[in-house]
Amino acid sequence: MKYAEEYLERTESAVRLLFKAVDGYLEPLRAGIKPIFVSGLPYGPEQDAQYAAWCIENADALEEAKAAQRAFRTETFALDTICGAILQIAEKGLEIYSENTQVLETWTAKIPPSLARFCVGRVVRSTPLGLIVYAARNQHTHFNDSQLRKASASVFANLASEHGYSSSALDPAFDLDNPSLTSYASNVTALIGWRSFEKYQNDMCSMLGLQYRS
Repeated sequence: MKYAEEYLERTESAVRLLFKAVDGYLEPLRAGIKPIFVSGLPYGPEQDAQYAAWCIENADALEEAKAAQRAFRTETFALDTICGAILQIAEKGLEIYSENTQVLETWTAKIPPSLARFCVGRVVRSTPLGLIVYAARNQHTHFNDSQLRKASASVFANLASEHGYSSSALDPAFDLDNPSLTSYASNVTALIGWRSFEKYQNDMCSMLGLQYRS
């Protein structure tokens, strides 16, 4: 395949199916976020009593929500595997077809010139989208390695620290030292908004200098 357009066209059906699979894995999570207790009372005994009565009234729904959350937790790595496949397709497209040769000044000390092709796209947490795709794909593919190489580790350091809150604490969803995470593929694709084919395709076209066609 000589052209980026052809690459996107010939991978489209696969990527659409992958996003459909992502949606299927997320369905239990959506079911697990309800019901939600809302009260107009201030914290204290009255609200506690109201909450206790609410729990009794919604006992069946709460148990269903807990079951849905448990079902989702058992499939988190499966979801990461699907998201990792999406990142793999995107990363390969950028590797082959990106024509960018410039590295943002803020990244010249963090990545080698050879990664300039990934220094494209909208900026998320002070990081070009292409670099996020590159690093997240690497982390997922090499999740069993003791540590990532400097460039990918620098991307995750940004994602963990540049969260915009008035706190120096690292975002655990992107902290590479978080012992509860094996792959960050699902967290990353959620952060960049890749929960639909249309969003993915729009970003890929933008990074490759193509006009998006729905």
